[in-house]
Amino acid sequence: MYGVGGTSEICYEQQIPDILIEHITLTDLPIQLGSIQEPYGFDGIVGIDFMIRAKCKVDFDTMNIDLKH
Repeated sequence: MYGVGGTSEICYEQQIPDILIEHITLTDLPIQLGSIQEPYGFDGIVGIDFMIRAKCKVDFDTMNIDLKH
């Protein structure tokens, strides 16, 4: 995985049958699993692949993501 802190991180990719975030369920989504909580202080990243498939709209002025799937 690249991009977190500008360095390469060790991670494993796995295809999951489905995922539910808020009211959005997606099927056959690849996810990357790695240890980012301790060095970076957060539990996960919602990537652009999820956002495109869920038809998210990002408002950069207000820094909000609209989930309209």
